[in-house]
Amino acid sequence: MQSDEGSGTMACVMLIALAAALIATVASVGGALLCRSRARSAADATALSAASAYWSGGASDPCAVGRRAAAENDAQLESCVVEGDDIVVTVSVPLRLPFMSRVSQRSRAGPISCE
Repeated sequence: MQSDEGSGTMACVMLIALAAALIATVASVGGALLCRSRARSAADATALSAASAYWSGGASDPCAVGRRAAAENDAQLESCVVEGDDIVVTVSVPLRLPFMSRVSQRSRAGPISCE
């Protein structure tokens, strides 16, 4: 019996394990990027909804409108601040990774001068 018998099998097992780890890493990064994009879209929609309610004067609390808009986008409103004529919101969406549970994004909506 030679000492290197079965080494090809072990090399294949290691190669398969390495490929599986690489695929899992790529899938995790891809999932995180998708969640970040979802959070960005939810933040934009939330800021626009809150700002629209603020400018129209129809809502006494634009952040409550923003909270509903965030919930409709499967996100959670983390903060909502009125800065002058602008509404600044931060929303987060859940992320299913062991080292990070949520992804947050910030968005601002305000009037633009037409001059």
